[in-house]
Amino acid sequence: MKNIVFFAIFSIIVLFGCAKSGGENKGQKIQCDDVASRNYLNILSVNLLFKEIETREQRLEDVAKFAEKTPVDVILLQEVVGGALVHTENSAADLQKKLRARNRDYDLYTAFEIGLPGVIGVANAVLSRCEIDFRTTKHLPHATELNFRGHDIKLPRNVMMTRINIPNYIKLNIYNTHLCAACTADQLDAQLDVLLPFISELETSFPSGNFAILGGDFNIDRFRVDPFVERFFYDRIVNAGFIDAYAQNRSLDNLCTNTKQSDAHCTVGVSTLDVGGSARRIDYIFMNQAKNIRESRVVFNNLVDPSQSSVSDHAGVFVSVTLP
Repeated sequence: MKNIVFFAIFSIIVLFGCAKSGGENKGQKIQCDDVASRNYLNILSVNLLFKEIETREQRLEDVAKFAEKTPVDVILLQEVVGGALVHTENSAADLQKKLRARNRDYDLYTAFEIGLPGVIGVANAVLSRCEIDFRTTKHLPHATELNFRGHDIKLPRNVMMTRINIPNYIKLNIYNTHLCAACTADQLDAQLDVLLPFISELETSFPSGNFAILGGDFNIDRFRVDPFVERFFYDRIVNAGFIDAYAQNRSLDNLCTNTKQSDAHCTVGVSTLDVGGSARRIDYIFMNQAKNIRESRVVFNNLVDPSQSSVSDHAGVFVSVTLP
């Protein structure tokens, strides 16, 4: 019943287009001098499972605990929510407050993809301990991802870019996206046809050799061949000049190869909140240059490691990378 209600709401939401995007730092100066002094950046990407409302506060608390302990410098979020229906204005801002309560200040940029203002919105967001001094968002082609009472419902997606300022050091670009799920090969292809040139064109406006990171929920599994072969789309990203940071020191062909048996590398099928039918690796952090990966792991995968918490139907991807 809960899913039917959400599908019905989505059929209304898409008629209203996308809700506003914006920053939520309210003028507070964000500093991350320690990042420059230690010369590496810690990045986490995680899909927050928008429709799981009852456990959201505890799940955000678990993300905040991980970000404080690790520590995490940049958090890429997908399926952020806001509106009366989900009992919050912005779940990314809720996480920001929990981090601030732990003396961890983050700049925040939210870009809503789907929204009925005041009722419900779903967004991507970036939280950064380094000041975000430039931000922009590109809408991706709509894709049919839901069917409600015989009607195909096309949902919008986006890719967001934030340029973070590491004091007295460098600036680098962070991209965050959430590509279509349960869509066709042509629709996924069309989204990459917009996403990859958007990044390429932006990067040409920065000095040669600019370091950029692209992360998020790509809904691309290199091993899945039904209903279409998905490896082609992963290869499109790599051929556009990106390196799979998590896989840089691992064999790609050994990462989440068995859909019936989740392993430490899968990002779907490794959570007690996962309602999917198979284990898959679909969440990634890419880089446009080969850099030293200090550490990389899948986190919040409590089916593989019971000592970890479950914060979503996705696990998160954590990467620590040496800066230029």
